[in-house]
Amino acid sequence: MKKIIMSLGLIGLLGFQSCSEDEFLNYEPSSSAQVNEGTITNEEQLQTALLGVYDGLQSNFAYGNYYITSQELLTDNGFVIFENSNRFTDFYRYEHASVTGGSIANMWTIGYRVIARANFVLSYEGKIQGDASAAYFAEARALRALTLFNLVNYYARPYGTTDQDLGIPIPMAFESDQPIARSSVAEVYDEITTQLELAANLLPNLNERSRISKEAVYALLSRVYLYKKDYVKASQYADMAIPSVEIVSGDDLSSFYRNPLSAETLFGIDFTELDNPGANDAIFATWSTNRYGDTAATTEFYNLMSATDARTGLYELWDTNDVPQPYGVLKYQSVDDDIIVIRGSEVILNKIEALYFTDPTSALNELVDYVSTYRDPAYTFAGSGQALLDEILNQRRIELAFEGHRYFDMNRYQLDINKNGNCTANCEMPFSDYRRVFPIPLNEMNTNPALAGQQNPNY
Repeated sequence: MKKIIMSLGLIGLLGFQSCSEDEFLNYEPSSSAQVNEGTITNEEQLQTALLGVYDGLQSNFAYGNYYITSQELLTDNGFVIFENSNRFTDFYRYEHASVTGGSIANMWTIGYRVIARANFVLSYEGKIQGDASAAYFAEARALRALTLFNLVNYYARPYGTTDQDLGIPIPMAFESDQPIARSSVAEVYDEITTQLELAANLLPNLNERSRISKEAVYALLSRVYLYKKDYVKASQYADMAIPSVEIVSGDDLSSFYRNPLSAETLFGIDFTELDNPGANDAIFATWSTNRYGDTAATTEFYNLMSATDARTGLYELWDTNDVPQPYGVLKYQSVDDDIIVIRGSEVILNKIEALYFTDPTSALNELVDYVSTYRDPAYTFAGSGQALLDEILNQRRIELAFEGHRYFDMNRYQLDINKNGNCTANCEMPFSDYRRVFPIPLNEMNTNPALAGQQNPNY
């Protein structure tokens, strides 16, 4: 039986079809999977297989759109405007959490497809020799860990909170003779950190920002350990990544987002005119007036920034029938926009947040230095205690808005979601609500007997 990997949508692994094609996301049982065994015989073929892992992350149900958009619409950063094309209204109204299929199932499927492709590459470790082979295997290991991190934070409760026995399945190999049950959240995090740390030892230094590097993995480890509440390690790994980046100044923010695989970005997903999710599915279609333009930033979010804050230039007031009127997001302007996975500003903010729990005076000093130097020259803050933590999270919210962080941040702090102003349904979503965690798709529950009785509560 190959229940977990094959039932998670692994179709045409070696064909590396465009991830904008919806057909491969249709659920397929294990018997329909078509996999050519023993096809990697040299380093060139190994790299081709590795590029298939990156290809999976380009899907509109991954970094091509959903990993970003869902984070903003599920929280208080963004909303669907009154006159809309019915896109993402299910997320915005908290009507997305259906076990029977749709976006939730597709996000699950593409995630485990990426993991299966990475496991396929890793199945040749020790069998393929070459100058770059060790780095290729390390890349696959790191991308697998990144995908596990995203999945466990969507389909399980945050680390250290409730229902910690209900993590996600961890496929350890390309093929499995037995169905795989859900590991605990802690076990998933242990797998993530172990694999990232192993990868870092073999990865090259930062060069091509569309390929994961040693410094990018250090940065990701600062994020993972922050979520895990290991603040000493979060700070240590941040320090290991920060020297490799040049933080973009406020005057250069707009140009940076036109070419985000530059300057402070440590790792991002590269798109081209010929290789993107498509004009209807790419993230720009969701957030830009150049296409649908039916999602926007809330007035409440925009008002978090002062008039002297350079980040206000990343938003523009839209003339719509909404009250209050929305602010358009200017971070995405074309179908082939590259997508940031992790960048230097996040790493600095990861360190500042970690320092709050170990050295709050340093956290305050570094916060003021970062914001006043790079974003708002008039910025000052002198609070302590809970006020300082609130301000750190406030600056994190502003800086990383519409880049796929807000939902995870609110969940790990167990914050209730209150959508003010334009909200029309499920405007208050407490952390305790079962819809704050995605359900395991019904097809997976039905075909993987090891998941019997392991659905998330209330689904």
